[in-house]
Amino acid sequence: MLRGLAAALVLIAVGIAIASLAGGRTAVTAVGVAVAGVGSVVGVSAAFWAIGRSEDRERERRGPEP
Repeated sequence: MLRGLAAALVLIAVGIAIASLAGGRTAVTAVGVAVAGVGSVVGVSAAFWAIGRSEDRERERRGPEP
């Protein structure tokens, strides 16, 4: 969980850095935005995975449904 969120934050930070240092070059700005976008998707995916894992553990703890 933390590894996924850390990776997301790194990707977002790198994407922002690339886009801000682009100097008006459209292609470089697009790459920066794309990298930050991938980081955002990774972050949301990691959050949903963590929620799903906690629900699975709770179901296992309760045992089978009657």
